[in-house]
Amino acid sequence: MLFRTLAPETNIRSRSVHDKRPYNVAVLITLLHYLCVVALITSMVIVFLNPKQDSMQPLVISAVGSGVTWLIAYLKRRSARCPLCKGSPLVDTGASKHAKAYRLKPLNYGSTAVVGILFLHRFRCMYCGTPYDLLKKPSHLR
Repeated sequence: MLFRTLAPETNIRSRSVHDKRPYNVAVLITLLHYLCVVALITSMVIVFLNPKQDSMQPLVISAVGSGVTWLIAYLKRRSARCPLCKGSPLVDTGASKHAKAYRLKPLNYGSTAVVGILFLHRFRCMYCGTPYDLLKKPSHLR
């Protein structure tokens, strides 16, 4: 069911992406940010259960790491552009969405694209509705 949600229309051929590096870097740094958030929540629980001075250092380090990785991940996700419409499909802005754009319900459109790239190496641009496959070779390399 999850795969059907992430790829609702499989009869439409996906396009290839000429330069996959911005997408891969953005998703890798976003994954690192998610791990820093998990570390922050874990260290908050540890401080709540054991409020001592030596348990504060991991909390501060994970809070700073989470903030820094959020900023870098946001900038990298903004720099990954759709080859067709030149929008940033990994960041959900206030622009109107295409009718074929989809999202997983607790997440927004940009986070859904990040999850799709992370697990399936596919995403759909939320602005032009074009499906992309990062594993597909560009036509000039075939």
